[in-house]
Amino acid sequence: MGDSPQPKTSRLTIFVLILIVVWLFLGLVSTIVMLGNIGFIPSAKWTAETRLPCIILGLLSAAFLVWAAWKGGKKAQRSELNLAVLGAAYLGYFAGSNILFIWPILLPLFAGHQVALPFTVLRATDFGGVKCRSPVVFEEMPFAHQYCGVPESVRSSLSPGERIVAVGWGTQYGLYAHGLQPTDVKGPRF
Repeated sequence: MGDSPQPKTSRLTIFVLILIVVWLFLGLVSTIVMLGNIGFIPSAKWTAETRLPCIILGLLSAAFLVWAAWKGGKKAQRSELNLAVLGAAYLGYFAGSNILFIWPILLPLFAGHQVALPFTVLRATDFGGVKCRSPVVFEEMPFAHQYCGVPESVRSSLSPGERIVAVGWGTQYGLYAHGLQPTDVKGPRF
């Protein structure tokens, strides 16, 4: 009879560890998709509505992972423990704050359709980088704030503050864009 609490504790520990791994995995997948410039753009409305919950989830995740690293690193050297706590704080914040973006990323795979979402141009004059050449940058978007590979003829016609529409496969929460168009013209610009 004295042995029965031990398996329950270990099952609970395993369950909690599985939840943590799944949480981090989903958060990291959404981070990779958002930063990977694969054409996914969350809607401006979704981004605005989830800004505060994302920050709260990021801080809670960071605090939990810092606590777990602190508790798990009792036998580690001080420098290793400091590195683990610092790494846990960054990983927890970024994975936790981006966990809400997994829904707009995955939803088009199951319930997506052709959609057009409005955005406001911040600038269209950047050179871009290796992963994103000739981007159009959108206002008030913390991640996935640009659409890459826009022809120079289209970029030169865009001005800051202009409303455009991203067209692609998705939902009202985000889309995998395949083109941009002005709000007053039917059909893609390129």
